[in-house]
Amino acid sequence: MNARTRSADVERGRGHVGGHTLVEMLVVAAIMIVASAVSVPYVKAYRAESHLVGSARLFKGRFRLAHSMAVRRGVYTAIRFEQSGARWRYSIYVDGDYDGVQSADIASGRDPRVAGPFPLDSGADGVRVGINPGVPAPPPDSGMLQPGSDPIRFGSGNMLSFSPLGTATPGTFYLAGEVRQAAVRVTGGSARVRIMLCRGTKWVDQS
Repeated sequence: MNARTRSADVERGRGHVGGHTLVEMLVVAAIMIVASAVSVPYVKAYRAESHLVGSARLFKGRFRLAHSMAVRRGVYTAIRFEQSGARWRYSIYVDGDYDGVQSADIASGRDPRVAGPFPLDSGADGVRVGINPGVPAPPPDSGMLQPGSDPIRFGSGNMLSFSPLGTATPGTFYLAGEVRQAAVRVTGGSARVRIMLCRGTKWVDQS
């Protein structure tokens, strides 16, 4: 190969790196940057939703535990939601004098605490007890939920009670995430615990 041929080959190779032209590599890099910018919000939303649903499932497990205790022991068992400053906690109590779990009996010690108190936010990042703005009420309710209104709706004493027959106090409590709203709902007759997640304006069953 003479010097002129080698020089021509070098000139042709200046625009190639590892078999690819510099232009091709720049196009690939631009595509990767755009894809990364588009995917970051979705990854963040997925992570926030996972924290929210994970917290709700933790509470669902506690509710099932209280339900199981009531049926197994043949005694009323209740989860009581208690506010300490700006934070919410919950504890499990059992009926000690055969008249149901009552706030006065808890205060006197007749209805003892058997578990808790546990933090109601479960320690998950970005999850709190509350209602985000612009969230519709979960079906079969209608209208909009009001931010700042009571997020725990189990009777007047904020207690979810399970009977020895397996029934429960019907009600709902709400967990707010960074981008999503969750609801943990208990059906009275069957004591079924459902987790519902609001995506945009639509509630989706996560049970």
